[in-house]
Amino acid sequence: MVVSIRYILFIILCVLCQSAFSAVDIVLCEDSDGNQSFQKKCPPGTFLVEKKKISVGKDTSKGINLSKLNVVLYSIPDCVTCEEVAIYLKSRDIPYSEKDVSKDAELQQELTKRTGKLSVPVTIIGEEIISGYNREKIGAVLDSILSPE
Repeated sequence: MVVSIRYILFIILCVLCQSAFSAVDIVLCEDSDGNQSFQKKCPPGTFLVEKKKISVGKDTSKGINLSKLNVVLYSIPDCVTCEEVAIYLKSRDIPYSEKDVSKDAELQQELTKRTGKLSVPVTIIGEEIISGYNREKIGAVLDSILSPE
């Protein structure tokens, strides 16, 4: 169970750091008690179990002008879900503008007019409106724009 949690946390960390690289080499290390961990290299007192190369996403820097993307994130301060959306967009190097609707009645009306409700986070990518933190949908919309088929 502990190994699974560590593996999931490591994958999340890799995704969040994707802007620095598109793949990462890791090793699975084990100590004398059987505890396993993922590392860049095995620390003293552990031995190598397995080497892996983990892809952390597409390299969006090749020939795509990200500044032409029209991405808006409607949010409020201290909103964990809003922060998760922002982290995901940053992890993909997606430029976006953030609109804090907490104290701005005009922005609240704008958000309500666009979505039919006053709730955050709302991510607008072009004409697509995504309520909440729906990573799969945000990713799919971005992928369709960045890699049209």
